[in-house]
Amino acid sequence: MGTMTRFAKVLATVLAAGAVSVVAPTAAHAAEYGCAGNLIDTYAVKSETGNVTLSTIRLYYNADTGRNCAVNLKAAAYQASRSQIDISIYTNDFREDDNNRPGINNDFDSGNFYEYAGPASVIGKGKCISLHARTWAGGKRGSRSVGGVHCG
Repeated sequence: MGTMTRFAKVLATVLAAGAVSVVAPTAAHAAEYGCAGNLIDTYAVKSETGNVTLSTIRLYYNADTGRNCAVNLKAAAYQASRSQIDISIYTNDFREDDNNRPGINNDFDSGNFYEYAGPASVIGKGKCISLHARTWAGGKRGSRSVGGVHCG
């Protein structure tokens, strides 16, 4: 009887741990993409014909750091295979970048990815930001540019 009780306790612990690991990832979705802060906007990236959404730009803002962060997330239908996808973010001013080099404050990520490109981030407090994303998926391609948004 003692062995059976111990087995039941171990089984209950394993099942409880498994339930936690299944629930936890959805609660921290922004962290999965590497962007801290709150989701503040989304922008669809459509195919050149405009009838298919290939991906979505997800834009986050962290009020504590003043950092804007973006990812370009492929539509679920295209996440099973690698394809070229990219994301660029920049402020609409010329200043020293995050490494104190003169130039435009920008960041980008590009490659053959299953799910998303990014994160790409800039310090955007008091500035307008712009985004550009391109996606090739399912034999289609699309791009989206968004300029001068979320100023302040």
